[in-house]
Amino acid sequence: MKPARLIEAILYPVTQSSVLVPVVVFWLLMSFARWGGVLGLFLMFLIIPAVLRYQMILLEARAHDRVPPIPDVDFFRWFGNAWSLFPVPLVLLVGWATIATGAKFGDGAAMLVLIVAGALLPASFAVLAITHSPLQSLNPVAISRLLRECGDTFWIASVYMVVANWLMLLSESLPPILANLVTMLLVFSVFSVIGSLIEPYRLMDEVSIPDALEAGEDAVAADIEKARTEVLAHAYGFISRDNREGGFKHILDCIAKDPEPAAAWGWFFARMMAWEEKQHALFFAQHHIHDMLRHGEAVPALKVIMRCRLIDERFKPLPEDLPASIAAAESSGNLELAAVLKRS
Repeated sequence: MKPARLIEAILYPVTQSSVLVPVVVFWLLMSFARWGGVLGLFLMFLIIPAVLRYQMILLEARAHDRVPPIPDVDFFRWFGNAWSLFPVPLVLLVGWATIATGAKFGDGAAMLVLIVAGALLPASFAVLAITHSPLQSLNPVAISRLLRECGDTFWIASVYMVVANWLMLLSESLPPILANLVTMLLVFSVFSVIGSLIEPYRLMDEVSIPDALEAGEDAVAADIEKARTEVLAHAYGFISRDNREGGFKHILDCIAKDPEPAAAWGWFFARMMAWEEKQHALFFAQHHIHDMLRHGEAVPALKVIMRCRLIDERFKPLPEDLPASIAAAESSGNLELAAVLKRS
Protein backbone atom coordinates (compact mmCIF):
# COMPACT_ATOMS: atom_id res chain seq x y z
CA MET A 1 0.00 0.00 0.00
CA LYS A 2 1.33 3.41 -0.96
CA PRO A 3 1.88 5.89 1.91
CA ALA A 4 -0.71 8.29 0.46
CA ARG A 5 -3.32 5.53 0.41
CA LEU A 6 -2.50 4.57 4.01
CA ILE A 7 -2.81 8.17 5.19
CA GLU A 8 -6.13 8.42 3.38
CA ALA A 9 -7.37 5.32 5.21
CA ILE A 10 -6.20 6.64 8.60
CA LEU A 11 -7.90 9.99 8.07
CA TYR A 12 -11.00 8.53 6.40
CA PRO A 13 -13.28 9.06 9.46
CA VAL A 14 -12.70 12.82 9.34
CA THR A 15 -12.53 13.25 5.55
CA GLN A 16 -15.65 11.28 4.61
CA SER A 17 -18.80 13.06 5.78
CA SER A 18 -20.94 9.90 5.86
CA VAL A 19 -18.47 8.47 8.40
CA LEU A 20 -17.80 11.67 10.31
CA VAL A 21 -21.50 12.01 11.17
CA PRO A 22 -21.61 8.61 12.98
CA VAL A 23 -18.31 9.46 14.71
CA VAL A 24 -19.85 12.63 16.16
CA VAL A 25 -23.17 10.97 17.05
CA PHE A 26 -21.55 7.99 18.75
CA TRP A 27 -19.08 10.28 20.54
CA LEU A 28 -21.89 12.43 21.99
CA LEU A 29 -23.95 9.39 22.98
CA MET A 30 -20.96 7.71 24.60
CA SER A 31 -20.07 10.88 26.51
CA PHE A 32 -23.62 11.22 27.78
CA ALA A 33 -23.69 7.53 28.76
CA ARG A 34 -20.56 7.95 30.91
CA TRP A 35 -22.24 10.71 32.89
CA GLY A 36 -25.82 9.42 32.88
CA GLY A 37 -25.97 7.16 35.94
CA VAL A 38 -28.47 4.30 35.55
CA LEU A 39 -29.82 5.80 32.33
CA GLY A 40 -26.26 6.02 31.09
CA LEU A 41 -25.70 2.31 31.71
CA PHE A 42 -28.80 1.51 29.68
CA LEU A 43 -27.61 3.83 26.92
CA MET A 44 -24.18 2.22 27.00
CA PHE A 45 -25.87 -1.16 26.53
CA LEU A 46 -27.35 0.17 23.29
CA ILE A 47 -24.34 2.14 22.07
CA ILE A 48 -21.62 -0.52 22.33
CA PRO A 49 -23.22 -2.97 19.86
CA ALA A 50 -24.11 -0.10 17.52
CA VAL A 51 -20.55 1.25 17.50
CA LEU A 52 -18.92 -2.13 16.91
CA ARG A 53 -21.55 -3.24 14.40
CA TYR A 54 -20.85 -0.09 12.42
CA GLN A 55 -17.14 -0.84 12.48
CA MET A 56 -17.78 -4.10 10.63
CA ILE A 57 -19.95 -2.25 8.10
CA LEU A 58 -17.15 0.31 7.71
CA LEU A 59 -14.52 -2.41 7.31
CA GLU A 60 -16.63 -4.26 4.74
CA ALA A 61 -17.35 -1.07 2.78
CA ARG A 62 -13.66 -0.12 2.68
CA ALA A 63 -12.80 -3.65 1.56
CA HIS A 64 -15.22 -3.12 -1.32
CA ASP A 65 -13.89 0.42 -1.90
CA ARG A 66 -17.37 1.80 -1.22
CA VAL A 67 -18.71 4.54 1.03
CA PRO A 68 -20.44 3.00 4.08
CA PRO A 69 -24.04 3.98 4.85
CA ILE A 70 -24.98 6.27 7.71
CA PRO A 71 -26.29 4.05 10.55
CA ASP A 72 -30.00 3.99 11.28
CA VAL A 73 -32.02 2.74 14.24
CA ASP A 74 -31.45 -0.90 13.25
CA PHE A 75 -27.80 -0.56 14.27
CA PHE A 76 -28.93 -0.28 17.91
CA ARG A 77 -30.64 -3.68 17.90
CA TRP A 78 -29.04 -6.74 19.46
CA PHE A 79 -30.70 -8.91 16.79
CA GLY A 80 -30.19 -9.32 13.06
CA ASN A 81 -26.88 -9.71 11.21
CA ALA A 82 -25.50 -11.50 14.24
CA TRP A 83 -22.08 -11.85 12.64
CA SER A 84 -21.60 -8.05 12.80
CA LEU A 85 -22.08 -8.14 16.58
CA PHE A 86 -19.35 -10.70 17.19
CA PRO A 87 -16.68 -8.01 17.81
CA VAL A 88 -18.63 -7.06 20.96
CA PRO A 89 -17.59 -10.11 23.06
CA LEU A 90 -14.07 -9.98 21.59
CA VAL A 91 -13.57 -6.34 22.55
CA LEU A 92 -15.14 -6.84 25.97
CA LEU A 93 -12.87 -9.84 26.57
CA VAL A 94 -9.78 -7.83 25.62
CA GLY A 95 -10.92 -4.94 27.81
CA TRP A 96 -11.49 -7.23 30.79
CA ALA A 97 -8.14 -9.00 30.26
CA THR A 98 -6.32 -5.65 30.03
CA ILE A 99 -7.89 -4.28 33.23
CA ALA A 100 -7.45 -7.53 35.16
CA THR A 101 -3.85 -7.96 34.05
CA GLY A 102 -3.02 -4.35 34.80
CA ALA A 103 -4.53 -4.58 38.29
CA LYS A 104 -2.56 -7.71 39.13
CA PHE A 105 0.73 -7.24 37.27
CA GLY A 106 0.95 -3.53 36.48
CA ASP A 107 0.73 -1.26 33.45
CA GLY A 108 3.51 -3.05 31.58
CA ALA A 109 1.59 -6.32 31.59
CA ALA A 110 -1.60 -4.54 30.53
CA MET A 111 0.26 -3.01 27.59
CA LEU A 112 1.50 -6.47 26.64
CA VAL A 113 -2.11 -7.70 26.49
CA LEU A 114 -2.99 -4.80 24.19
CA ILE A 115 -0.02 -5.57 21.95
CA VAL A 116 -1.05 -9.23 21.62
CA ALA A 117 -4.65 -8.21 20.93
CA GLY A 118 -3.53 -5.63 18.41
CA ALA A 119 -1.48 -8.25 16.60
CA LEU A 120 -4.31 -10.81 16.34
CA LEU A 121 -7.61 -8.94 16.20
CA PRO A 122 -7.21 -7.17 12.80
CA ALA A 123 -6.88 -10.49 10.96
CA SER A 124 -9.79 -11.94 12.94
CA PHE A 125 -12.00 -8.95 12.06
CA ALA A 126 -10.98 -9.19 8.39
CA VAL A 127 -11.89 -12.89 8.24
CA LEU A 128 -15.21 -12.08 9.93
CA ALA A 129 -16.00 -9.42 7.31
CA ILE A 130 -15.11 -11.80 4.48
CA THR A 131 -16.87 -14.93 5.76
CA HIS A 132 -19.60 -13.47 8.01
CA SER A 133 -18.75 -16.43 10.25
CA PRO A 134 -17.76 -15.90 13.90
CA LEU A 135 -16.30 -19.42 14.05
CA GLN A 136 -14.07 -18.76 11.04
CA SER A 137 -12.92 -15.47 12.55
CA LEU A 138 -11.47 -17.47 15.48
CA ASN A 139 -10.08 -20.25 13.31
CA PRO A 140 -6.26 -20.05 13.30
CA VAL A 141 -6.17 -21.80 9.93
CA ALA A 142 -8.48 -19.22 8.31
CA ILE A 143 -6.51 -16.38 9.88
CA SER A 144 -3.21 -17.81 8.65
CA ARG A 145 -4.63 -18.15 5.14
CA LEU A 146 -5.66 -14.51 5.17
CA LEU A 147 -2.20 -13.49 6.31
CA ARG A 148 -0.65 -15.55 3.52
CA GLU A 149 -2.86 -13.82 0.95
CA CYS A 150 -2.42 -10.28 2.30
CA GLY A 151 0.74 -10.64 4.37
CA ASP A 152 2.77 -8.21 2.29
CA THR A 153 0.85 -5.27 3.73
CA PHE A 154 -1.55 -6.57 6.38
CA TRP A 155 1.07 -6.32 9.12
CA ILE A 156 0.42 -2.57 8.97
CA ALA A 157 -3.04 -3.15 10.48
CA SER A 158 -1.57 -4.94 13.50
CA VAL A 159 1.04 -2.25 14.05
CA TYR A 160 -1.54 0.49 13.69
CA MET A 161 -3.95 -1.17 16.13
CA VAL A 162 -1.17 -1.44 18.74
CA VAL A 163 -0.32 2.24 18.23
CA ALA A 164 -4.00 3.17 18.43
CA ASN A 165 -4.41 1.22 21.69
CA TRP A 166 -1.41 3.05 23.14
CA LEU A 167 -2.84 6.42 22.08
CA MET A 168 -6.17 5.51 23.67
CA LEU A 169 -4.40 4.80 26.95
CA LEU A 170 -2.59 8.14 26.76
CA SER A 171 -5.86 9.95 25.99
CA GLU A 172 -7.22 8.94 29.40
CA SER A 173 -5.24 11.84 30.85
CA LEU A 174 -7.40 14.25 28.83
CA PRO A 175 -10.79 15.55 29.98
CA PRO A 176 -13.35 12.74 29.56
CA ILE A 177 -15.19 14.34 26.64
CA LEU A 178 -11.94 14.76 24.69
CA ALA A 179 -10.76 11.26 25.63
CA ASN A 180 -14.03 9.87 24.26
CA LEU A 181 -13.53 11.75 20.99
CA VAL A 182 -9.96 10.52 20.56
CA THR A 183 -11.02 6.94 21.29
CA MET A 184 -13.91 7.10 18.82
CA LEU A 185 -11.75 8.55 16.04
CA LEU A 186 -9.06 5.94 16.60
CA VAL A 187 -11.54 3.05 16.59
CA PHE A 188 -13.08 4.22 13.31
CA SER A 189 -9.62 4.80 11.87
CA VAL A 190 -8.38 1.31 12.76
CA PHE A 191 -11.29 -0.43 11.02
CA SER A 192 -10.91 1.84 8.01
CA VAL A 193 -7.26 0.81 7.72
CA ILE A 194 -8.08 -2.91 8.04
CA GLY A 195 -10.65 -2.73 5.25
CA SER A 196 -8.37 -0.63 3.03
CA LEU A 197 -5.53 -3.13 3.42
CA ILE A 198 -7.57 -6.11 2.17
CA GLU A 199 -9.31 -4.14 -0.61
CA PRO A 200 -6.51 -4.52 -3.21
CA TYR A 201 -6.73 -8.32 -2.93
CA ARG A 202 -10.44 -8.28 -3.89
CA LEU A 203 -11.29 -11.26 -1.70
CA MET A 204 -14.86 -10.09 -1.20
CA ASP A 205 -15.96 -9.08 -4.69
CA GLU A 206 -17.52 -12.33 -5.76
CA VAL A 207 -19.59 -12.88 -2.62
CA SER A 208 -21.29 -9.53 -2.42
CA ILE A 209 -25.01 -9.29 -3.08
CA PRO A 210 -25.71 -7.07 -6.11
CA ASP A 211 -26.58 -3.47 -5.36
CA ALA A 212 -30.22 -2.46 -5.30
CA LEU A 213 -31.68 -1.44 -8.64
CA GLU A 214 -32.95 2.05 -9.35
CA ALA A 215 -36.32 3.10 -7.98
CA GLY A 216 -38.00 2.67 -11.40
CA GLU A 217 -36.99 -0.99 -11.44
CA ASP A 218 -38.12 -1.84 -7.92
CA ALA A 219 -40.94 -4.08 -9.11
CA VAL A 220 -38.63 -6.06 -11.39
CA ALA A 221 -36.04 -6.37 -8.64
CA ALA A 222 -38.67 -7.60 -6.18
CA ASP A 223 -39.88 -10.25 -8.63
CA ILE A 224 -36.33 -11.48 -9.30
CA GLU A 225 -35.54 -11.57 -5.59
CA LYS A 226 -38.75 -13.45 -4.82
CA ALA A 227 -38.16 -16.01 -7.57
CA ARG A 228 -34.57 -16.63 -6.50
CA THR A 229 -35.58 -16.92 -2.84
CA GLU A 230 -38.25 -19.50 -3.66
CA VAL A 231 -35.79 -21.51 -5.76
CA LEU A 232 -33.17 -21.42 -3.00
CA ALA A 233 -35.70 -22.52 -0.37
CA HIS A 234 -36.80 -25.41 -2.58
CA ALA A 235 -33.20 -26.37 -3.30
CA TYR A 236 -32.36 -26.25 0.42
CA GLY A 237 -35.06 -28.88 0.96
CA PHE A 238 -33.23 -31.22 -1.41
CA ILE A 239 -29.78 -30.43 -0.01
CA SER A 240 -30.82 -30.80 3.63
CA ARG A 241 -32.05 -34.32 2.76
CA ASP A 242 -28.63 -35.26 1.38
CA ASN A 243 -29.69 -34.67 -2.22
CA ARG A 244 -27.16 -31.98 -3.10
CA GLU A 245 -27.21 -32.95 -6.78
CA GLY A 246 -30.96 -32.40 -6.99
CA GLY A 247 -30.75 -29.10 -5.14
CA PHE A 248 -27.95 -27.79 -7.36
CA LYS A 249 -29.81 -28.86 -10.50
CA HIS A 250 -32.81 -26.84 -9.36
CA ILE A 251 -30.62 -23.77 -8.82
CA LEU A 252 -28.72 -24.18 -12.10
CA ASP A 253 -31.99 -24.47 -14.03
CA CYS A 254 -33.12 -21.22 -12.40
CA ILE A 255 -29.87 -19.45 -13.29
CA ALA A 256 -30.22 -20.55 -16.92
CA LYS A 257 -33.60 -18.78 -17.06
CA ASP A 258 -32.61 -15.77 -14.91
CA PRO A 259 -32.66 -12.39 -16.73
CA GLU A 260 -29.27 -11.62 -15.12
CA PRO A 261 -27.45 -14.98 -14.90
CA ALA A 262 -24.08 -13.51 -13.87
CA ALA A 263 -25.69 -11.68 -10.95
CA ALA A 264 -27.71 -14.79 -10.12
CA TRP A 265 -24.54 -16.86 -9.63
CA GLY A 266 -23.24 -14.30 -7.12
CA TRP A 267 -26.65 -14.04 -5.41
CA PHE A 268 -26.99 -17.78 -4.81
CA PHE A 269 -23.36 -18.09 -3.74
CA ALA A 270 -23.72 -15.26 -1.22
CA ARG A 271 -26.92 -16.74 0.22
CA MET A 272 -25.40 -20.20 0.53
CA MET A 273 -22.34 -18.75 2.27
CA ALA A 274 -24.75 -17.57 4.99
CA TRP A 275 -25.78 -21.17 5.73
CA GLU A 276 -24.34 -22.79 8.81
CA GLU A 277 -22.92 -25.68 6.73
CA LYS A 278 -20.64 -23.89 4.28
CA GLN A 279 -19.45 -27.01 2.45
CA HIS A 280 -22.54 -26.78 0.26
CA ALA A 281 -21.48 -23.27 -0.81
CA LEU A 282 -17.99 -24.53 -1.60
CA PHE A 283 -19.36 -27.24 -3.88
CA PHE A 284 -21.58 -24.65 -5.53
CA ALA A 285 -18.52 -22.41 -5.95
CA GLN A 286 -16.94 -25.08 -8.15
CA HIS A 287 -19.84 -24.70 -10.61
CA HIS A 288 -19.62 -20.91 -10.27
CA ILE A 289 -15.91 -20.99 -11.13
CA HIS A 290 -16.57 -23.31 -14.08
CA ASP A 291 -19.12 -20.87 -15.50
CA MET A 292 -16.79 -17.87 -15.08
CA LEU A 293 -13.88 -19.64 -16.74
CA ARG A 294 -16.17 -20.72 -19.57
CA HIS A 295 -17.04 -17.05 -20.15
CA GLY A 296 -13.43 -15.88 -19.93
CA GLU A 297 -13.80 -14.30 -16.47
CA ALA A 298 -10.49 -15.59 -15.15
CA VAL A 299 -9.80 -12.91 -12.54
CA PRO A 300 -13.24 -13.16 -10.85
CA ALA A 301 -12.80 -16.94 -10.83
CA LEU A 302 -9.49 -16.57 -9.00
CA LYS A 303 -11.12 -14.32 -6.43
CA VAL A 304 -13.74 -16.98 -5.69
CA ILE A 305 -11.03 -19.64 -5.41
CA MET A 306 -9.06 -17.54 -2.89
CA ARG A 307 -12.28 -16.70 -1.04
CA CYS A 308 -13.20 -20.37 -0.72
CA ARG A 309 -9.71 -21.37 0.38
CA LEU A 310 -10.14 -19.06 3.37
CA ILE A 311 -12.97 -21.36 4.42
CA ASP A 312 -11.27 -24.64 3.54
CA GLU A 313 -7.65 -24.81 2.40
CA ARG A 314 -8.44 -28.10 0.61
CA PHE A 315 -10.80 -26.34 -1.76
CA LYS A 316 -10.00 -26.64 -5.46
CA PRO A 317 -11.93 -26.13 -8.71
CA LEU A 318 -13.43 -29.01 -10.66
CA PRO A 319 -10.73 -31.25 -12.19
CA GLU A 320 -11.50 -30.05 -15.71
CA ASP A 321 -11.06 -26.44 -14.56
CA LEU A 322 -7.68 -26.91 -12.85
CA PRO A 323 -5.51 -26.19 -15.94
CA ALA A 324 -7.39 -22.96 -16.70
CA SER A 325 -7.28 -21.94 -13.04
CA ILE A 326 -3.53 -22.55 -12.82
CA ALA A 327 -2.93 -20.60 -16.03
CA ALA A 328 -5.05 -17.71 -14.73
CA ALA A 329 -3.16 -17.67 -11.43
CA GLU A 330 0.19 -17.63 -13.21
CA SER A 331 -0.84 -14.89 -15.63
CA SER A 332 -2.10 -12.74 -12.76
CA GLY A 333 1.17 -13.14 -10.86
CA ASN A 334 -0.32 -15.24 -8.05
CA LEU A 335 2.39 -17.90 -8.20
CA GLU A 336 1.65 -19.21 -4.70
CA LEU A 337 -1.93 -20.05 -5.65
CA ALA A 338 -0.75 -21.59 -8.91
CA ALA A 339 1.68 -23.80 -7.00
CA VAL A 340 -1.04 -24.88 -4.55
CA LEU A 341 -3.42 -25.77 -7.40
CA LYS A 342 -0.70 -27.74 -9.16
CA ARG A 343 -0.34 -29.89 -6.04
CA SER A 344 -4.09 -30.56 -5.97
